[in-house]
Amino acid sequence: TPYVYQGEELGMTNAYFTELKDYRDIESIQYFHEYTEAGIYTPEYMMKCLMLRGRDNARTPMQWEDSHQAGFTEGTPWIRVNSNYKEINAKQQLSDPNSIFRYYQKLIRLRKEKPVIVYGVFEALYRDHDQIFAYTRTLEGEKLLTVCNFSEHVAKMEIPEEFQKNAECLITNLGRKDFGKKVVLKPYEAFVLYKNL
Repeated sequence: TPYVYQGEELGMTNAYFTELKDYRDIESIQYFHEYTEAGIYTPEYMMKCLMLRGRDNARTPMQWEDSHQAGFTEGTPWIRVNSNYKEINAKQQLSDPNSIFRYYQKLIRLRKEKPVIVYGVFEALYRDHDQIFAYTRTLEGEKLLTVCNFSEHVAKMEIPEEFQKNAECLITNLGRKDFGKKVVLKPYEAFVLYKNL
């Protein structure tokens, strides 16, 4: 089940608060006091733990625009606004045709238009590859190939033969046009090819 959660459709990032006073999550605050007062961890180490694992890092107010408090409120929000709201906000995303928000819109539209995405029979490819997550879905004469490089390094792969000619690229995050026999995926590159069988 796909979901859009806490501003990820805008590319909102974790806040990584550096002071305990910025956190509101009771569990995080209790763990901080429990472990530091018992001498198990230093306050500095616990702050790093909260930055990595604390839930409040993703609970910051929605970043609507680049004005005061990210356009979320004219008052004081319950938790601090992420400091990158001037660069990452809905207003900026809506004005950019290549934004993360526009990419999400396209993904949602494709899911509604192509039943093979939801109901197609799943077959994993490259199961032992450390970088590539790829699979096909097949449904009533339609086939879909999804390829993702989940690493910061290039990755080589061979496109399945049935997608080497006359396949339609439904979506790509880096603008790839060539889908020949062998491809070198850029870091974090993803694309989906579609074919009527």
